[in-house]
Amino acid sequence: MTAYRLSENYNRGSSKAKMPKKECQRTEKAENPNSGDTEVQGTLRELNMPVHVRNEERAGLSIARIILDSAPLNIIDIDQCDELIESIYSIRDDDVARIVIVQGEGAEFCSGTDIAQHTPELMPELLPRFHACLSAMLSLDAITIAAVEGHCLGGGLELALACDRILVDEEAKLGLPEIKLGCFPPAGWVQMLSRSSSGSAVRMVSSGDIYKASEFPHQGVIDQIAPSGDLEKTIDQEIKAYLKLSPAMLAFTARQFHRRAHDQWARLLKDLEKDYLEGIVSHPDSREGVEAFLEKREPRWADRLGLIGPEDLAF
Repeated sequence: MTAYRLSENYNRGSSKAKMPKKECQRTEKAENPNSGDTEVQGTLRELNMPVHVRNEERAGLSIARIILDSAPLNIIDIDQCDELIESIYSIRDDDVARIVIVQGEGAEFCSGTDIAQHTPELMPELLPRFHACLSAMLSLDAITIAAVEGHCLGGGLELALACDRILVDEEAKLGLPEIKLGCFPPAGWVQMLSRSSSGSAVRMVSSGDIYKASEFPHQGVIDQIAPSGDLEKTIDQEIKAYLKLSPAMLAFTARQFHRRAHDQWARLLKDLEKDYLEGIVSHPDSREGVEAFLEKREPRWADRLGLIGPEDLAF
């Protein structure tokens, strides 16, 4: 699949070579009283970048935070896909962090990929690169946690679903609204099938509904809901369970889960990505959905199916 083939361009050597070099150090006291007032060492890389990494240490366990920082909704475009991949691979190549937290700046997680780039010209570049981000998450020998507050929509939810654990603020809003743009989420479809029931996957992908976390109806997607404003405390409690464990065994365990997940995703996502790029992106309803969104109006859908061909209706 293009998404996984693309990862060849981000091998260990090239990803390291492209990492920004400007760093600054920060030391602060952990706010969590259960941490024993342990000092948290932080390394902040390129804070003016839309994606940066913060490294911490708690009770001898190394933790990395991948922070999406493109206000106001932390939307991911083609260039930011590259930065996200580089950030993930920098953590992988350092091979120190055994907990990786993905979160958004400004009380927002991520509202997905840039809809302005959902065009026949740019989507063949954006979609494989974004899928490569999800694949890169599965290359980490670490327990991965999505820390969700604010909006977690479309590609943002797909990024969260690429993590092992999803912790959300009760006020967060989650959904896969792509169908309202005249398209569908290839990765979200595969991920929902692996984390939830078939019926939930169908409903989530086919309705485009957006749910408040406290009312989220699909089991298996959200692992823990935090009271409003208490997401960091919930993260602290989650991390506390790992502090006394062997970092080496955490790495080994995570690797096994991630290998199995990649094996399950790869073939299905390859086929869906191909269908999307060959049939969906050029469909008149896909163009209309994107244009209507950008023009802030209701879409006017075509009257015909407009499938790739009659054979698409055959099983």
